Amino acid sequence: MSNTQNNRTIWLCGIAAISFILVGSGMVYFILEDDKQVKRRRAGRRVERTTLRLLHQIKEEQQAIEVDIKNVEGNIEDRDCDEKAFKKKEYVLAHSNELLLRLMEKLDAIRPLTVIMGGETVNEPNEYERDLVSNIKVKKRTVIESIEALFRRLDISNGKMNKEKSRREELVKEQKRLEKEEAERFANEEKEKERVRRENERKAEEEQKRIAQEEALLRRKEEEANLAQELLIRQDDYEQVEIMEQEEVEVQEQASKQEEAILAAMKEVEQQDEQSK
Repeated sequence: MSNTQNNRTIWLCGIAAISFILVGSGMVYFILEDDKQVKRRRAGRRVERTTLRLLHQIKEEQQAIEVDIKNVEGNIEDRDCDEKAFKKKEYVLAHSNELLLRLMEKLDAIRPLTVIMGGETVNEPNEYERDLVSNIKVKKRTVIESIEALFRRLDISNGKMNKEKSRREELVKEQKRLEKEEAERFANEEKEKERVRRENERKAEEEQKRIAQEEALLRRKEEEANLAQELLIRQDDYEQVEIMEQEEVEVQEQASKQEEAILAAMKEVEQQDEQSK
């Protein structure tokens, strides 16, 4: 009887010990499992904060780009700005587009489920992790929509920019055409001036030659007239000399005749005297 009671006591103690071990193991399991869940929640929350900070940083960069776009899009068609200012506007739009593409690449690299679950692909996310993933998706979608809105504004601004650029290029072409026409007109005017100058020089030279010829002809005529006058004077002098010589001859002849008459008269007187004797 005593042995039977001892065996029963041992058996009951064994059952109690096994039960205690099982209960203890269950409690340890639940404690460990709960600790694991707490660590997952903390890790998920930590990753969420890091991701939200990254999204906030991207949002701030997007807002800075928006300010640059806003400063340009309102005065793209301002015709008073010079070419340097216009080129700067064109650069701002192109650079803003490039920066927005980089932000989209950063956003594309943010995968909410992968971020929260890390490299674990076996276990499904729990409700808390799904809430974290959903929150990141909402924030990410908000930033994406803001960037997409900027892309649409950029498309409108680029359309205006292309029209204004085409207008300015046409103005430059027109200005070059006018400058070319002005240069050709100036060249033609200079050519015409040169032609007129040469023509005037030719006419002046011909006029000088004509005047020189007329002066030479006049001098020759004057010389001929002077020579003729001199010849006339010489001829008059010669004729005067001849007249004087002729008069002298006549005087001599008359004197001779008078002398002969006197001699004849004297001879006649002598003859009469002789006859009277």
